[in-house]
Amino acid sequence: MKKFILIGLVCLLGTNVFAQTNILDKVIAVVGKNMIKQSELETTYLQQKQNYGVVEEPFNVKCEILESLLINKLMLHQSEIDSIVISDAQINREMDNRINYMMHSAGSRENLEKQMNKSINEIKEFYKDVIKENLLITEVNRKITSNIKITPKEVTDYYNNIPKDSLPTIEQEFEFSQIVITPKISPEEKEIIKDRLNGYRERVLKGDKFSTLATLYSEDEVSAKKGGELGFFSRGFMVSEFEAVAFTLREGEVSPVFESKFGFHIIQMIERRGDQINCRHILIQPKVSNIELARTKKLLDSIQTLINNKEITFEDAIKKYSDDPSKLTGGKIINPYTANARFPKDNTNEMMENIDKINFEKYNQGDIISPTIFKTESGSAYRLIKVITKTEPHKINLKDDYDKIYNSALEAAKTKAVIDWAQNRISKTYLKIDNDYKDCNYKMNWMKNN
Repeated sequence: MKKFILIGLVCLLGTNVFAQTNILDKVIAVVGKNMIKQSELETTYLQQKQNYGVVEEPFNVKCEILESLLINKLMLHQSEIDSIVISDAQINREMDNRINYMMHSAGSRENLEKQMNKSINEIKEFYKDVIKENLLITEVNRKITSNIKITPKEVTDYYNNIPKDSLPTIEQEFEFSQIVITPKISPEEKEIIKDRLNGYRERVLKGDKFSTLATLYSEDEVSAKKGGELGFFSRGFMVSEFEAVAFTLREGEVSPVFESKFGFHIIQMIERRGDQINCRHILIQPKVSNIELARTKKLLDSIQTLINNKEITFEDAIKKYSDDPSKLTGGKIINPYTANARFPKDNTNEMMENIDKINFEKYNQGDIISPTIFKTESGSAYRLIKVITKTEPHKINLKDDYDKIYNSALEAAKTKAVIDWAQNRISKTYLKIDNDYKDCNYKMNWMKNN
């Protein structure tokens, strides 16, 4: 197990564990004014057990986790000393990233709400303070480690100091680039949807219940079950087009029809509470016609023919034809779980949101995969995929995996800087650790003041 990993948002990444945990709480440590509760330790332990398995004595693992939590709380205490301020916009951005990750892991928004037994807005409200705490910790960590640099020699020394029988195996990995063409929604389809929503709006203005119409007709399946109600949210929680309309409404007022990247909406304001609002909405998503889907696929087929006939390179075709933002970075497909361009051989289709499933193992480096359909935020699109890199399973080495080794060595150097900083701060900070954890084999002198 890696030592002194900064725990951060442990609960947000372990929703199943959190939903199933019912722990009698008590304070097991205090750092400055910041408490560590038994539930925080136990939830983190269960999450690590679920994700990685536990081969060490449970008490020893919990001691390691507690030491990481102590370092986190020490940095949180430092953020108070340094008067670090985290804005609501920062919290909302991080919240959206975490919620999107959780929904992706759960399979859908509805699955996540079932796992957590909370609506998305309730989840956001529940974790707001945790998000803020994590951002404060991250900012202090950044200040401590921002100037840490390592040389190629240090990377080589780091690698050479790993026992040969402990070198990890790197499984087969892929890198891809893509040409994306999104099927066009016809103006006629958009007008049909706007007419439908205007019809629902007129019915509400004449006395029909908005909630009843939302239940019957909204294509936001989760909110439709609640009469379209979204729950209280503040600015930054919804897409900008939605908020631009919602926050202008008076209680009971129904908005005109408007468009966001998710489709067309009408909104009814329910209630304002400070800087938060609660509203209902009806969402209708435009449908791509079969003719347009076929036209899009045919266009990509013709582009693939041009590439195969060497009339244009794949790279030039990205610039000329792709309508995806990835064209600005050479069409690279980014792994949403790791934020880099490498995909493991397993679960690649799920990570890439492919509707048409692909047997990647049969393709070699340089191969171009025929047009496939995949999910996007606003519906579906087609893409041509080129296999840029295909590695074979191997022991990690400097020639093939320098970037991985560099990143690991850099993280080790940053961890050492955090530990050195924390050791210096211990004697200057109020610390109290519960008797149940005083026998831990800590790497640092946390017991000095106990």
